[in-house]
Amino acid sequence: MAGGGNSPVVAIKLTGSTQMESWSEQKLLGGDVVLQVSSDSGVMLVAPFAGGKTGLIRELKKLHNVSGGVKIKVKRGSSVIEVRSKVAVDDSALLKKTYVLVSATDSSHVATLVDAMEQDCLLLQDKSRKILEASKMVKEFTKKDDLLVKLSSMKLNDSYVAYPWEQKMMTFLPVSGSAMVFSLLVMPPALSPRARDYAGVEHTSARAIAWLSAAQASGVPITFVNIQTEPLFMQFADYQVPGYKQDPAVIGNNGCYRLQDREAMDVDVVRAVRLWYSPAAAELAIDLKPEENESRLGVGISCTEEGFCHVSSVDPGTVADRAGLSTVYQAACAAGKLLVISRLGGEKITPWLVASSGSIRCYDTISMSNKLSLHRQTGQSIRLHVMVWEGALTSNLYNSTEDSSSRERGVPSAAYTSRNSYRNSEGHTSYDRLPFYKSHEKHYMPKNVQDFEVINDGHAEPSLAMSDSYLQYKYIN
Repeated sequence: MAGGGNSPVVAIKLTGSTQMESWSEQKLLGGDVVLQVSSDSGVMLVAPFAGGKTGLIRELKKLHNVSGGVKIKVKRGSSVIEVRSKVAVDDSALLKKTYVLVSATDSSHVATLVDAMEQDCLLLQDKSRKILEASKMVKEFTKKDDLLVKLSSMKLNDSYVAYPWEQKMMTFLPVSGSAMVFSLLVMPPALSPRARDYAGVEHTSARAIAWLSAAQASGVPITFVNIQTEPLFMQFADYQVPGYKQDPAVIGNNGCYRLQDREAMDVDVVRAVRLWYSPAAAELAIDLKPEENESRLGVGISCTEEGFCHVSSVDPGTVADRAGLSTVYQAACAAGKLLVISRLGGEKITPWLVASSGSIRCYDTISMSNKLSLHRQTGQSIRLHVMVWEGALTSNLYNSTEDSSSRERGVPSAAYTSRNSYRNSEGHTSYDRLPFYKSHEKHYMPKNVQDFEVINDGHAEPSLAMSDSYLQYKYIN
């Protein structure tokens, strides 16, 4: 800047229409001293300007609407700043056409030229600096308020992610495609023949826990997982819903069942109880592989009062013995446990429904023995899964079955999982310490006994799920 001290200069003054919110350090501000004006076409005007403000405006007239606008170099305090602007006609001038400088990035930011003394410009620059700082604070508070409003109304978006379910179920489950948990649906007992007269949830829950405790006391190696109520829509004889039919035995394990109510009628809901349980430690897979012309598999199957099918005997020198089932069976007997069959050919065969009458829906030994016989007759192998009791994983059970293979016997394929799978954090339940009692077994006479040795069991009690006309027998395939 030519001269010093209190020299005359051409300075910037913002018009009254310029809003404080548009101020920034990259735009022209009040009190800026103009040092130089240049354009991309090569025009350059340098202070001091002949004629002051009037002379500079006369030169700016030539740069009106020039491509790329103009670059204005101004002094602000001790700094020199270059700002890009456009030369525009001052629409507010009524008597004489004059020109103003408009920000290249904000058409609402308009500045005019004035003649001033350098000392006055310094005072005006200080005032602009304070206003600019206040403007920044207002912007920050406004921005924060906007963010707070946005934060209060913001909601997280959800989305769907593809997942290889079949691959994971094949890889990470002890039994491919099936969880190592089982459930029993307990219907509330009917208190009278009158419809809708059923016992409450407390009574039904007590039945479920009593069943679990009795099964554990008889040697069934299972542990408690969870218990929950399950609503079921029922149809009573004196209360018909058009088009609606439902049997708890059918929907007990179904993922979906339908209620059709065409007349918007009220339907009563029966509150059943579902008890979830799992093997105390794991499930062990044993493959029975019959050879040609084999006369028997050599495994005896019985059923407890609670509906669990279990191995009751294994004959030496048979398919079951070669597969290592005898070793596992003897280990179960030594541990005071029943060798419960949880799956046959991959299908769960544990009890799964208790009717309102008290009968337990379960699989009978006849159909199981017939299926095993068909596998033997056709020479097809079949896989049994048995429940492993707590402590079996550290009792050399698997090593014992490997020793059987060294004597030219088949080795069972063991599907062991961590002994902590599906266990609660405390590890043991109070039921694990109950004494072992001989189970009451119920057995049924098949129509074709060719493949079975029939042994009378005098301690057996009548079946809860079958007719009393059946006699009690044990089957050995």
